[in-house]
Amino acid sequence: MSRYRSFRRDVRGNVALVFALVMPVIVVTMGMAVDTSAIEASKWSMQRSLDAAALGAAKQYGRTQDPAELERWAQSLFFANEGSEASADTRFSYDGVTRVDGNNVLRVSAVRDAPTYFGGAVKAVTGGKVDLERWHLEAFSEVIVANRSIELALVLDNSGSMKNAPAGGGAAKIVTLREATKSLVSKMLVSQPAANAKDPVRISVVPFAASVNVGKDYASATWMDTKGLNPSHHDDLDWTTWKVYGFRQAQKMSDGSWKDLLLRPLTKFTIFEKLGKRYSDWAWAGCVMSRPNGYAITDNAPIEKDPSTLFVPLLAPSEYNWSGSLSSVKNDYLPDTGNAPDGDAAALAKQRDVTKYLESPNADRKKEGPNNGCTTTKITPLTATESVVQSAVRDMQPLGGTNIAEGLAWGWRTLTDGQPFPEGRPRNTKENLKVVVLMTDGENTYNAAYTSGEQIELTNANRSMFGTYGYGQILDTTKSTPTVRIGRMFDATLSTKPKAAISNITAAMNETMSRVCENIKKDGTNDDGGDGIVIFSIAFDLKDGSPIKERLRACASNGIDGKGAKLYYDAKNSNDLLSAFSSITDEISALRIAR
Repeated sequence: MSRYRSFRRDVRGNVALVFALVMPVIVVTMGMAVDTSAIEASKWSMQRSLDAAALGAAKQYGRTQDPAELERWAQSLFFANEGSEASADTRFSYDGVTRVDGNNVLRVSAVRDAPTYFGGAVKAVTGGKVDLERWHLEAFSEVIVANRSIELALVLDNSGSMKNAPAGGGAAKIVTLREATKSLVSKMLVSQPAANAKDPVRISVVPFAASVNVGKDYASATWMDTKGLNPSHHDDLDWTTWKVYGFRQAQKMSDGSWKDLLLRPLTKFTIFEKLGKRYSDWAWAGCVMSRPNGYAITDNAPIEKDPSTLFVPLLAPSEYNWSGSLSSVKNDYLPDTGNAPDGDAAALAKQRDVTKYLESPNADRKKEGPNNGCTTTKITPLTATESVVQSAVRDMQPLGGTNIAEGLAWGWRTLTDGQPFPEGRPRNTKENLKVVVLMTDGENTYNAAYTSGEQIELTNANRSMFGTYGYGQILDTTKSTPTVRIGRMFDATLSTKPKAAISNITAAMNETMSRVCENIKKDGTNDDGGDGIVIFSIAFDLKDGSPIKERLRACASNGIDGKGAKLYYDAKNSNDLLSAFSSITDEISALRIAR
């Protein structure tokens, strides 16, 4: 056999030869698989970082529209997620905000020439025809910003204790509150020009203490009880006592109201008009009573067909001449004849005598007067004008007791689209979020002593100081022989025992507060599936174990979507309060991002 034929038939070494021939292909294939996996991971990481950068910049967009600042935010977030080493082969771009289909769209993008592990080998095997030493990647992320409108009610405690510094340290609480609120307002309202809706952010301010001031300019508003129809309107007034030369000057109408002989309504406004002529600051200051018969915790429209829904001006009666160890809190600003009669019913009947308001020429300026308990500045309805809101915040002054329920109820009423403050958008309006921020530094109080602010127990015929619910004990005049009955502070309660004692009255206020909280949150449903009106609550300088603390926590919403953590803050000092308001500002600003 020839050598040629022998060589052809010799199969030794074939595997090695074949392996040598296919080895470069195997190496290239395996290398490309490894590189492809690495490239996919790099692209996923870059996309994730872009999403974070876009979202972060979008959150800041509610505060500023400065492109340079937004670019700094976005770029720092991008490379914080990618790592500083990524800057060597990655170019980040903040592409700005443009209008797309009626929306403001914020866009960021990035380009990366990612190095490969086996690109050099591929290039060598292919003789330079395939260059995969670097892999070109491109990605972008978009977020619709400022698409959602916000209606925000700031319900802020202006009670007397706010003049003190918090136990945990810091300036006077009212000073810190003004500072924190000023910052929130400035950051929220600065974004107005960039939004889709008209006036996308509007803010109301509801200062509260023992009562809420709606503003004296509303004396003739249709939602005020200008005719004396509300069943609580005359609790402390007996118009039958008004006589001239022995002849009665008032007559009761079939609807429960009272009129004079010329058929003009006799109301608390009638008395305020008389008193205001004596001293200008005895005219109605603008505060109102809590609505009776359960309407204190509702947003029901005030209409004459249901008189209990109408709002009654707060008129602190000139009290009868009672004596005792706590008589220093007596608000006896008009003279009356004789000493206090025996028995609660007789004493209350004497106190209800209207003659002193309508006929008496004298007054005691040493006492509090008819606006006693009306200590706050007026409500500022929803507005997008920053100067108006900031002015309301600057004007807040600490004085008086604490009625959180009334503050909450009026904050709610500023957010709706019906009377008394109809500036709010209709409930369940798409892409519109209604928010209440509640801040308080103390317990609910009704009998707060003028000097110490501590609760006191009164045993006179009234059984309490006068407040938005009236007295702890009043006359029941529906019977032929008037008898005493429990006051109206229990009208909206379900579980509190009705008793004219300060512990029961305070318990009733606490329960009323919790009930109005729940009603506010149940008013519709927001786009995220959470509470119709979202509540943030802040306890400022409240002691651990305080009964109101847990109620404030319960009052707060469970996140925006109803499933998150409680939107509750426990601020023990001034820095904590500033931090709480800053956090709330960021949270609300973030809510304006649509996707």
